[in-house]
Amino acid sequence: MIELFSSYSAEIIALCALLFTAYQIIVQRRHNILSVQPHITTFSNKNRNKEAAQLQVELMNNGLGPAFINEFQVYLDGKPCEANVAIDSLLKNYQVKKQVSVLTDDYAMPSGEARSLISIIFPFKTEDDMEKMEKRLDRLDLLIKYSCAYGKTKTYDSRKKSQ
Repeated sequence: MIELFSSYSAEIIALCALLFTAYQIIVQRRHNILSVQPHITTFSNKNRNKEAAQLQVELMNNGLGPAFINEFQVYLDGKPCEANVAIDSLLKNYQVKKQVSVLTDDYAMPSGEARSLISIIFPFKTEDDMEKMEKRLDRLDLLIKYSCAYGKTKTYDSRKKSQ
């Protein structure tokens, strides 16, 4: 038995080395994919003074790699629509200054970038004014499908509570 083992020991060691190398390649590829994984999220800012208030919604890629935008869709009351049309519909009776950004399907959002999607400046008299405007903007939702450098697709959907 010992003679049999010693005659095949080189082959056994070579096979173990080959299996270990294959395992290392798989682990390295998983690590490489994770090291360029984007993560898109939104956050909002509120600012106010005695006469005016600003509500701003920003999109940020706080992942490690770029997010390649495949689809960018705005929803008003659950129905898909263009961003400018949705904002105009929500704010038609208000005197506001607005800025709206839309990401196209060929945009690559670098890691660490924050981009303002909606910025609205409006007259402010009471806290009730701010709450009313926030409730109006809560009628908007956003769906973004994006991928990493390895082509793995992820989705940000503001209609879902956890991403």
